[in-house]
Amino acid sequence: MRILDPGRNSHAEKGFTLLEMLVVLAIMGTTAALVGVGLVAGRERRLLKQDAQVLSQLFTAAQAQARQQATSIAWRYGANGFKFELVLQTPYLPADLARYVDLNHQALTERNPTLRARAWQSEEPVRVRVDPPIPPVFNREWMSGPRVVELDNGLTQVRIVRSAQGQYRVLP
Repeated sequence: MRILDPGRNSHAEKGFTLLEMLVVLAIMGTTAALVGVGLVAGRERRLLKQDAQVLSQLFTAAQAQARQQATSIAWRYGANGFKFELVLQTPYLPADLARYVDLNHQALTERNPTLRARAWQSEEPVRVRVDPPIPPVFNREWMSGPRVVELDNGLTQVRIVRSAQGQYRVLP
């Protein structure tokens, strides 16, 4: 048996309600935001990994130059970039005291343009953590320089690790 409501017309309503439209827009906005954040984080991850790969190759070059020329080369870093400098005077101090001494440095661009100052490729400021926590210096010793360098731009982290053979590897 069919009962008709006298207050409604017999045609079915067509279209979406305002609530349904708002739910769909909220879902679309959330999806777009997640995709956008993923793209930015992916790009920053790629740029930071490129920085780490370049840095690992430069560590090898600095070690080779320090051994070949019987000099010491310091690696200086900051939030915006890094550079390698020739150490003019090397103090013979224990490692835990050497980090408190300000060494005399000279830029290496005249001697080796490969070790010139560079900016980080990452668009975000990069924080660097070095192990052991002393100023990184490459010298004539076979195993000089940092053991572990961690780069962090706030979105992702990359580690550069020196192996027992003195080679540097980039780890995600």
